[in-house]
Amino acid sequence: MKITSVESFVHPDFPNIIYVKIGTDAGVYGIGESYYFGRTVATFVDEFVAPTLIGLDPANIENISRKLTTYVGALSSGVEMRAKSAVDIALWDIKGKVEGKPIYQLLGGQSKALSIYNTCAGRGYMRKSDQDSSAWGISDKNDQYEDLQAFLTDAGSLAKELLAEGIGGMKIWPFDTYAEKNDGKDISDEDLKKGLIPLQKVRDAVGEKMQLMLELHALWSPLAAKKIFEATKDLKLTWIEDPIYPDLLDDYALLRSKGYAPIAHGETVTSMVRVEALLKNDYIDVLTLDLGWCGGFTQGIKFTQATKKYGKSIAPHDCSGPIGLIAGAHLSTAYENALVQETSRASLRTWYPMIVTTLPTIADGKISLSQEAGLGTDLTSTFTSAAKFAKQA
Repeated sequence: MKITSVESFVHPDFPNIIYVKIGTDAGVYGIGESYYFGRTVATFVDEFVAPTLIGLDPANIENISRKLTTYVGALSSGVEMRAKSAVDIALWDIKGKVEGKPIYQLLGGQSKALSIYNTCAGRGYMRKSDQDSSAWGISDKNDQYEDLQAFLTDAGSLAKELLAEGIGGMKIWPFDTYAEKNDGKDISDEDLKKGLIPLQKVRDAVGEKMQLMLELHALWSPLAAKKIFEATKDLKLTWIEDPIYPDLLDDYALLRSKGYAPIAHGETVTSMVRVEALLKNDYIDVLTLDLGWCGGFTQGIKFTQATKKYGKSIAPHDCSGPIGLIAGAHLSTAYENALVQETSRASLRTWYPMIVTTLPTIADGKISLSQEAGLGTDLTSTFTSAAKFAKQA
C-alpha cells in the first residue's frame, strides 16, 4: 500500500485548525488535526509534507515520523511539529482501518468509559491565534453554553448546572486577565483576591462535590505563581495547570511545597527530554499531553509510557478541535494511568458536529468510544467542501 495523496483543509470559520486527509492506492484514507495558525501549517503540509510522503508505505509510521523530524523547527512546537502531529494521527487512522480495529485496541486497550471534566470555554473560544483575553470570543451572555462568561460572573451556578448533568469536574482561569497587566511578573493582593472569587463561589455552592482545576496558561513568573499557589491551598484544587512561563523547568521545584495543589502540565510539551525531566524530578503530577501538538500517537505513546514509569497520570488536552478530542480519548481509553479526559461542552454541542460525522458518547460524566475502526469518525462533506473552497479562493 502506498500514499497517493495528502490534502489539507482550513475552514474560514475555524482558521486556527488544520485538517489533513491522507489517501492510499488501496482506497483507505485517514484524517488528522492540529491547531494554531491553521493556514500556515497547511502551507507547510502542501509544500513539503505532501511531496515527501507520496509513494511511501503508510504502515511505516515510525519511519515517517522520523522523516518529518529532520528539519529546522521539527523539534519545537512550531509549524513543523503541528504538521507532523496531524499526519501521524491520520496514519494511525489508516492503520486502524486496515486492521479493522479502533486505535485504542491497537494500543492494547479495551473499550471503557472514562471520567471527563468541562473546560469552561464558550463556542467562540480561541478562534483567533492569540493567547490572551482578546481571543476568548465571549458570545451573547444568554448563550446557554457560554461557560467562560458564566464562570467569571456566576461560577457557583455553573458548577451546580454541570453537576446536574453528571459532569464532576470543571476547569477555569480567573487569574489570566491580571497577568496581562505586567506579563505575569507579579500579582497584587487585590488581584489575588479578585481571582479567588470564582473559585470560592464553586466551593460555596457545591463544596468538594466538584473537582476543580485552575488553569494558569503558563502566564506567570515563579514568584507570582507561588503567591497563587499559596492563596489557593485551602480550596482543595484537583490541580493547578501550566503555572509558570513555558520555557522554565527547574522553577517547578519552587511550587512543590507541602500543602499546595498537584501540578498539571504538558499540552505544549513536544520533547521527550523535557518530559523525562519533568517526571524524573517530580515536578508534575499529571501530564496533559496534546496529540495534535506533540507528534501524534507515535510520540504520545512514548510520553505516556514515561508517565507510567514514574508513577504519574495523563489527562489529554482538548480545547482545539474534535479530532484532537477523539485522538486523546483513544489514548486515554488504552492506558490505565489516564486520570480524566478534558472536554468542552460548548464545543461538543455547537461546532464539533459541524466538522466530524461521529463524536464519542458522553453520558453521566463519562466519555466512551465505539468499536469502529481507526479514529471512528470522518470529516463531514459540508466541512471539506467549504474548507476546500476557502483554500482555493
